[in-house]
Amino acid sequence: MNADTRQSVACVSGRRVIDVLNELGVRSVLLDNPTPLDLACQVAVPLDIDLDDWEAAEAALRWLHAARPLEAVFSVYDAHLPLASYLAARLGTRGLDLQAALACHDKIRMRMVLASGGVRVPDYLPAADPADAFAAAQRLGLPVVVKKTTGSAGRGSMLCRSGQDVARAVDVLGPTALIVERAVEGPEYAVQSITSGGKTEVVSILAQHVGPGPRQAETGYDYPSGLTPARENELAAFVGDALAVLGFDHSVSHTQVRLTDDGPVLINVAARPPGGQLCAATERVSGIDLTRAAAEIALGRTVTRSVPTATRVLYRCVTFDRPGRAWYHIDGIDVPAVMLDVEPGDNVRSVDDLEGGSYGRIVVYGDESAELESRYRAILESLGPRVEPDNQ
Repeated sequence: MNADTRQSVACVSGRRVIDVLNELGVRSVLLDNPTPLDLACQVAVPLDIDLDDWEAAEAALRWLHAARPLEAVFSVYDAHLPLASYLAARLGTRGLDLQAALACHDKIRMRMVLASGGVRVPDYLPAADPADAFAAAQRLGLPVVVKKTTGSAGRGSMLCRSGQDVARAVDVLGPTALIVERAVEGPEYAVQSITSGGKTEVVSILAQHVGPGPRQAETGYDYPSGLTPARENELAAFVGDALAVLGFDHSVSHTQVRLTDDGPVLINVAARPPGGQLCAATERVSGIDLTRAAAEIALGRTVTRSVPTATRVLYRCVTFDRPGRAWYHIDGIDVPAVMLDVEPGDNVRSVDDLEGGSYGRIVVYGDESAELESRYRAILESLGPRVEPDNQ
């Protein structure tokens, strides 16, 4: 019997990651609670473990590491990044630096580290007790953004233009530790990058659009960003400097930056590939699959690069301007371009509702701006999304 000489890696949760690791021919250990049965059949060692019990996870993984050394421990999910980095540090394997993982996980820690390193972040104040949020908003001056200190996505963040808005944000987001920061005016950009050996390479910069209302839900992205090459270089250098200050290495990142009259301001760093269809969009325009890149970097391999298949992306979220039951026609639609999260007749909320936001995406690729806009309009017209009042 031939000895198994494959590289061995541990991954904390992840369906898409397991597919990638299998494509890479890697022996994988999957930590989850519980491990889905179909995934347990695809990995070498499925490890059911309480992911909140770091000591138990370390003990179990250390035992496996002693029997068959692991080369890396990683994750591409926000909630599990600190645990993966902790395990990598304790076992002495490759992985995202623990301090960087903790900073990316906690917005207050992130801003403290970045500000101390000279990276511009929004003016902010912590509100360990949600009741302190109003005083923090008064001190900073309205408008402010109230956020949960941990977690991600727009549902953990609210733009507040009045004291009543702040009180509502505390009620909706609490009870939990919050951060209050002065709202930053200026266009927002999503910057995707890979970092290995202490060097960061920006692989895509997309203009990001947000909707009205306190949630400021994402409504779309554009590539190219619309910036001049000089401004894109400035943005790329800014993100590279920020990641270096965080001690970020051996991972991929999705960074949100606002560009003000005084230069870029860092809003957030996620130590993972972007969500939604942004990972696919980045692969189309850069030739780099960021989920695969995260695994390859963790394994110490060269990142796979393919030939880009598009020079432009028009990405628009499917939103509604009022609540009710959503209806649309899918027959005859360019299906690969349309991804919907609701069935005809499902209840939806408006884009400015705190529980509303995006209910799908229309993403078109090509090489001519006018062509993309025309295709998008044709798809939207054929889809005919509409909302009817819910009378039940």
